[in-house]
Amino acid sequence: MPQLNLPKRLAEFPLIMMVLIVLVLQGCSSDDAAPVVPPVVNAVPTGYYDVTGTASVSDGAGGTLSITDLQAMVNGNRVMMMSTANGLLYDGTITSITANDFTATLKIYKDGENPITATVSGAITQGSSITGTLTGSGAGSGTFSLGYAMSNNQTAAISRVENRLGHLTWGGDLVGNGAFTYDFSINSLGVLTHAGDTGNGVFATCQINGSVSPISGTSLYDVSVSLSGCANPLVDGTTYTGLATSRSDSTVDDTLVLGVTNGTYSPFGDFI
Repeated sequence: MPQLNLPKRLAEFPLIMMVLIVLVLQGCSSDDAAPVVPPVVNAVPTGYYDVTGTASVSDGAGGTLSITDLQAMVNGNRVMMMSTANGLLYDGTITSITANDFTATLKIYKDGENPITATVSGAITQGSSITGTLTGSGAGSGTFSLGYAMSNNQTAAISRVENRLGHLTWGGDLVGNGAFTYDFSINSLGVLTHAGDTGNGVFATCQINGSVSPISGTSLYDVSVSLSGCANPLVDGTTYTGLATSRSDSTVDDTLVLGVTNGTYSPFGDFI
């Protein structure tokens, strides 16, 4: 009769138990695995924000300026806000977006010149609104609220903004304030051409020429122009860039919203 090798079997027993414990623990860990956290999705602010936006900012003299005609155009990280009634244009760069929160830096032009700087922090509700707090001096100190325009559903196309029979030019004020002081035309190729009246204020006697190009997938246009013949030669130059969009106040595309800057001066306005 063979002898039992008990010492060997006893030696193998702890090893068998360790294997069983590992298998049990593996089964438990799979049941208790941490839930998968979805990645953070950053809001996309690109679009036109209608002229019904509001702001409450410092008037620079100890009082408050209430703005009720604030509108904005955002493309990528560039943001341009304007109030034509108050001769204000805010032009800047979105520096960060995390989920719905954003920060930005701005230059603020009054009547087309004398820019001051400000920073912004706020929230983007994609396809709905932008709200923010301005930190700076004068019109760069306060809060604002913008609403996403329904016209963002209409893709930009030169045919929507070109001048044609019955609408030979776009005309308006180069620094807001409502005066009708400047005319230009846009042809079927997107060429923007000086068309008669000259500017006022800092843009007196200026002639503007350049181009307007639809931005794919948006209701916005890239604008690049040069100014020449200005009474103040410091305003002349070829480095003015900005954004435009068309707005319907009574009929389709009856208002062109346009703003450009070169870091020192900024012609802008609503043109009809």
